[in-house]
Amino acid sequence: MKKTQDISQVLWRLHVPASSKLDERIDGEIAKAATVATAAPSGQEFAFGKIFLLFLKKKSTRYTLATTMGLILLVVLVMNHSTTSAWAMDQAIEALKKYRALHFTGYYTTENGQTKPLDAWARSDTTGNRVETALVTIGHITTWTRDNKTYTYDRAGKKGYVQPGINLINSWLGPNLLADAATVKDYKAVEGDDPTTGQKRVIVTCSLGNLEGPQSFLMEFDVRTKLLVSLQAWPNLTREGTPRTSVEKILYFEDLPDSALSFQPPADTQFTDIPLEVPEADISLLSDPKCGMSADGMTREQACQKILKELWVATPDRVRQLFPVIATWSDEMIRGARNPNETVKEVVKIGSIEQTGSSKLGPLCLVPCRIRYQDGSVRENWMVVQFRETDRGTSCVVAAIRGYGLNVKE
Repeated sequence: MKKTQDISQVLWRLHVPASSKLDERIDGEIAKAATVATAAPSGQEFAFGKIFLLFLKKKSTRYTLATTMGLILLVVLVMNHSTTSAWAMDQAIEALKKYRALHFTGYYTTENGQTKPLDAWARSDTTGNRVETALVTIGHITTWTRDNKTYTYDRAGKKGYVQPGINLINSWLGPNLLADAATVKDYKAVEGDDPTTGQKRVIVTCSLGNLEGPQSFLMEFDVRTKLLVSLQAWPNLTREGTPRTSVEKILYFEDLPDSALSFQPPADTQFTDIPLEVPEADISLLSDPKCGMSADGMTREQACQKILKELWVATPDRVRQLFPVIATWSDEMIRGARNPNETVKEVVKIGSIEQTGSSKLGPLCLVPCRIRYQDGSVRENWMVVQFRETDRGTSCVVAAIRGYGLNVKE
């Protein structure tokens, strides 16, 4: 069971994998694609390419010390030869719009402190703000999407897992994410010169809360191309401690063929459902008695229907009460005001409970919600509802969005 739990945790917090032989396997496919690949210049991989070890913890003591000292030295050098940046995030957003796919490499550190090589290929949907399909490998675990489902294959355990919806790289590196980052209170951009190459770089720092909890970022943009070239992120708001994930290199593509993002596990692989869980870090938020709603006198099915119907049309303040994990989100982020494909028009249908699980607080239920957005599109979102049994009675609270589906037909 421990291996299964670890895989679930990696999927939930992760957002990226691909195998050591992936480059060889898809080189031919990429060559056939009528796309233009742009490698965001990273100067010498020695300098800025090493800054952003996104979500990294430690590969070894020697690696961690070298990375940390290198980062400190580089930031000091840049700050000593820098000014407040005239560069604006709008420029990066505009530059990014022409690219629908990307490949990035780096490291990811699991909850138990093991650092794994990370290799990911992904393509966005037509809005440029959500993942349409992806293929990610972290160590011996490969995860991919197909037909609005997310699959995982554990080569070490020779086991397969599946869950409904696209649940892997939930925050696509698109216009919405960058725009949100630029509006937070602690956003700061500093322009300087790479002391190794002389190329101009912009270092951006910011923090925000999302469905994976609080995160803070250190991002490097190339001034000439305006593209992000590397990234480092921490599971807290203050960039304290060792970062959890590192993206050291990013390649941008105008598009990629389906075959470049596909994976075929062994023919005899049996797939089982990924256990329904919530992150340990969210338990304190979900246990707040001021959040959620009473479920006394209702079946779990009825309670799920009621809380989810209310959630999708509630005011931002009420959303924060029903879904406390996103309590730090701005009103604009909750409404999806910048993108009509994220702004809810109506609830089409709340489905029946598809899967159950449990946490320290009590039972968990996975429920599909079919939502129509302002642009007319309809998408399925799988929501997790947490039930709580206390001396005050039975109550429930929305715990997470487990995944989403694209191209849903009514």
